[in-house]
Amino acid sequence: MADIFSSRPGRVAVATEDGVMIDCCFGRARAYHIYEANARADGYHFMEIRPSPIPCRDQDHDPETLNRAIELLADCQLVLAGKIGPEAIRRLEARGIPALAVSLSMAEAFKRLNKRKNVR
Repeated sequence: MADIFSSRPGRVAVATEDGVMIDCCFGRARAYHIYEANARADGYHFMEIRPSPIPCRDQDHDPETLNRAIELLADCQLVLAGKIGPEAIRRLEARGIPALAVSLSMAEAFKRLNKRKNVR
């Protein structure tokens, strides 16, 4: 995986239930909050909420639904989720999109990204 901290990701997708914490499993997210680095390089701003199909039901994963969820994020340079399985990571990384499972507030994650620090 490329060093995502050598430059600030331009567009970040976040799996969040409440819009405050990165607390949602990638495969169970009903939507992704999309943020973009602002032009002044001093933070990120909210762009939109993208509704998503839910690829994970109970313990089963639907490959086609997973592909559709990943396609929604094709313009992102990073995905942050509370949990993310190895298959989702593999498919995202195959598209050049790093994905990280983190347990942080969104504010702290963006603060670290802005300073090019590891969010893990």
